[in-house]
Amino acid sequence: MEAIKKYFSGWDFGRVFRLILGVALGVAYFTTGEQLYLIGAVVLAGMALLNVSCPGGACTTNVPKDDDKQVMTFDEYEPKKDKTNV
Repeated sequence: MEAIKKYFSGWDFGRVFRLILGVALGVAYFTTGEQLYLIGAVVLAGMALLNVSCPGGACTTNVPKDDDKQVMTFDEYEPKKDKTNV
């Protein structure tokens, strides 16, 4: 039971929504028999259960933020004054 709580503790709204939509499409497949509903249900439920979403990591979830890490430094630019070209 503790492993289940730990698994679901990291879920956000997007994962829950994909799972609910996948289950709804699964129910729609069993009521209508349309294969397109089954494909959508498998894709969406699989994305939610395996925590995969947009290709290329465009919308990843639970990414730790390193706000203290300095990536780039900037120097102030001061142009030299040239008196010959006034």
